[in-house]
Amino acid sequence: MRIPTTLLGLTILVMVLLSGCSPYSDTRTSNLPSTVPGNQTGSPSGNGQAAPDIVLENLDGKTVRLSDYRGKVVILNFWASWCPPCKAEMPELEQASREYTQGSDVVLLTVNLTDGARETTDKARQYIEENRYSMPVLLDTSGKAADDYNINSIPTTIIIDKQGNIWTRLSGPTTKAALQGYIDQVM
Repeated sequence: MRIPTTLLGLTILVMVLLSGCSPYSDTRTSNLPSTVPGNQTGSPSGNGQAAPDIVLENLDGKTVRLSDYRGKVVILNFWASWCPPCKAEMPELEQASREYTQGSDVVLLTVNLTDGARETTDKARQYIEENRYSMPVLLDTSGKAADDYNINSIPTTIIIDKQGNIWTRLSGPTTKAALQGYIDQVM
């Protein structure tokens, strides 16, 4: 009797980890078409839809504008500290962020879905500090950035080309190697 219960629990855990976390209902992110350029497999879309400009504060309270990075490839990762798949990919994102330092043609920006309840600025800051991460963290306290990018589950990573167009969209956790593969293609 105990083995089937354990097996069921493990099956549910694997399904949650593979599917990502879903912080929103579908009605909250309905302002974009249901298909955003790029796809789940990471191949280029060819559409070249302009990436919505977002303006968010970072953990230091400084305003960051996505359009300030025009001319660079931008990796935009949406996450929350309560999301197990997000937490699983964070060490990989940290490594990628350290590789893409100032002077690079690539920048990684993480967008924390700071809803004020399940995820707060303090929780995000504590998570980043406890893990000694140094990657840039932007706070989406209004949910507008998530809405603009039609984020229905996390983690979701958007790769934006140097012209400011969405090149691809990745749902679920990613790795530094996978990101580098996409960067090599978009450059």
